[in-house]
Amino acid sequence: MKKLIPVLFLIAIASCGEKGNSEKSKSDNILEDLTFSVDTVVVDSKDEIIDLKFGMRWFDLSSNKKSLFLYDYQQILFQEIDLDKMVLNHSYPFEKEGPNGLGRSSYFQILPDGTLMIPTYPNSGIYNLQGEMLSKINLNPDDIEGIDAGNPYALVYEILIDPNTGMLYSLPGDFIKAIRELAVIDPKSNSGKMIALPEMDKSANFRIFWNSEKGGSIQTENYSLSLIHDKLFITNTAASGIYIYDPKADSLEYVDFPHKIIPKEKSGTIRNEVSTEGDFWEELKKVGEQISYKELNWDEKSSRFYRFASKSFFGEKRGDPAKYENYLLVYDQELNLLGESKLNGVDQRLSEYFWKDGKLYSYVNVEDELGFAVFTFNF
Repeated sequence: MKKLIPVLFLIAIASCGEKGNSEKSKSDNILEDLTFSVDTVVVDSKDEIIDLKFGMRWFDLSSNKKSLFLYDYQQILFQEIDLDKMVLNHSYPFEKEGPNGLGRSSYFQILPDGTLMIPTYPNSGIYNLQGEMLSKINLNPDDIEGIDAGNPYALVYEILIDPNTGMLYSLPGDFIKAIRELAVIDPKSNSGKMIALPEMDKSANFRIFWNSEKGGSIQTENYSLSLIHDKLFITNTAASGIYIYDPKADSLEYVDFPHKIIPKEKSGTIRNEVSTEGDFWEELKKVGEQISYKELNWDEKSSRFYRFASKSFFGEKRGDPAKYENYLLVYDQELNLLGESKLNGVDQRLSEYFWKDGKLYSYVNVEDELGFAVFTFNF
């Protein structure tokens, strides 16, 4: 470890909540007397450059959570961080062009055997750390029976592979309409199917599309897809509800939660199409100040699911500093709500984070060195 810097000690107290899912309600909130401390650790880069221009935007953890793999988009380079020693272990250069070329790929998934699943055009496939493609994956929707994904790149969104079965899953959809579906693909038979996610279609009510001759932008709610305990968990920032897809039973279930300290979903009317940047910013502020539910994270040590929710308070104009309200949510293995608490004193955006050994690691830039704010929660 290069250095350990104590940063602050914070105490957060939440009001009483409920425990249970939509069918089962109990009385206590395990986060009612939540306290937590935060330290900062900095990775020893061994005099190599870890480019933080894009932060820690593209990363994944090994299955045992001992290593973090960070992708350098510009250098086409994977860097392996030892999370126990907090040191850069190794750098793995890949090619951009040629038979093993990654092109403009950014997303990847590290598999238990140390190989990488990399969806890229035209060389999607499984690669070893020496940059060699071991097997090709066809992600062209036109070539896969039963898949109607709209455009050639649609299947890449939130794509992952089940390392045990080889099945592929992703969340393709209409980018402008901001509605997604679950794609289930069998690469062996080159066939698959699309499964609608109707409970999440309401997220389209909060998209903002600025389209003009002078410029444009689009803001949509984020979907996430996670494979945990051989099941798929699908979340959307517009509401607390979670879809659970069981591949073995081919069943889809939607679970909602009786949150008390925050609304369970966004509401109100948003102008979905605007013609000026000013109007785009005003609508963006309206959406940001409402609750956004983040992806689900499983922690082996505590045998619990953890999740964050947040509200964003932007300035009067772009570039003004923003402030955030952050909330911690805890569920048991059956997705019963165990507790909820506002993280008082944490007014920065929590992003690019992961859970390890019962602690939260959130990316921070420490004088252009890769670092993590490490949260230790006590409840």
